[in-house]
Amino acid sequence: MKKIAYLLSAMLMAGCMASCSDDNEGPEITTVETLSGFYTINSGNMSGKIPSSITSYDYSTSTATPALQDAFMNANGVALGEGAQPAIVYGSKMYIPVNSSNLIWVVDPVTLKIKDSIKPTGDATGPRALASANGKVYASMFSGYVCQIDTATLEIEKTLKTDPNTEQMAVAGGKLYVANSDGYNSKNGYADCSISIIDLASFSQTKIKDISKVMNPTDIVSNGTDVFVICKGNYADVPSMVKKIVGSDVKDVAPGNYMAINGNKLYVINAVYGEPREKMGFNVYDVNTLEKTGVIAKQTSGTDSWVDSPSCVAADPVSGDIVILSYTLSEAGYSQYREPCYANIYDKDGNFKNRIECGVGALGVTFIHKTTVK
Repeated sequence: MKKIAYLLSAMLMAGCMASCSDDNEGPEITTVETLSGFYTINSGNMSGKIPSSITSYDYSTSTATPALQDAFMNANGVALGEGAQPAIVYGSKMYIPVNSSNLIWVVDPVTLKIKDSIKPTGDATGPRALASANGKVYASMFSGYVCQIDTATLEIEKTLKTDPNTEQMAVAGGKLYVANSDGYNSKNGYADCSISIIDLASFSQTKIKDISKVMNPTDIVSNGTDVFVICKGNYADVPSMVKKIVGSDVKDVAPGNYMAINGNKLYVINAVYGEPREKMGFNVYDVNTLEKTGVIAKQTSGTDSWVDSPSCVAADPVSGDIVILSYTLSEAGYSQYREPCYANIYDKDGNFKNRIECGVGALGVTFIHKTTVK
């Protein structure tokens, strides 16, 4: 992939697209944001002894690394590990949590070359998700902790115990919102699940623990102001639901088990396991009114625009393009968890643009952009 510098938040994008001058002396310098591509993080399949991998896609050429070729392995000659999770880019580094291998790779986001690695120790292990703010990277640990990492030294500075099976996180308004699913204790009814709200200044937390409202929370997204969580329920009589976090409470938005956010748009996919494909929902909601405003993707059965078994939805913060990751189906109609997945790309209006093959167990997208200086 071409040499590129990366931006992942609307705030950073706004700053980089602004014009600037030095007290009106010398020529004006304008930085223009142009599209480059994205990575898919593929978790592999442990039971099939298929390691994690990364697929890279270049917007300018509409090409991807072949599904069975790992861009990380190509760059470094070593395997990514087992159980890779969605990556983030912050500053000049890309951070990749690898849950089962208990490490966080720190790589050059241009080349994917390894710069360093972080190996958690003690009780706080199993990196699951990452977020960033104010020169720090925050890592959720599946054992039930959140760690603060200094981006200069790459040292874990602080550790905070949350609740069991800490999952995805998002930052908004000086707070870190963390989903604690208690998923390994499902037989006990997710009794210790919660949402931690961590004040980043004091690194202390309050919690939303009303299980009738936040059973089995796993996914959290934010646009910097509004925060949404998916509570997966119990996979029986309590369905998976997207909810908006409002103070210390939550408000139902819509049934769903995958989501993404960009500005005032919330993208929700409702794909209940075992239900017919025709019952899936691919809807867009307004983050303020919580009303449905359209569809994520225009799909026609029998064409590449059709998504079979979604595993992720992601929104490009620059173009508004939408990427939906999906498993392929067997002839009998079952998701094939040991076969390469694919990514469908749609424009901001839901029009189909392209399909690429990616690695086994695709579950996350990291968008990549370059800055052109004129």
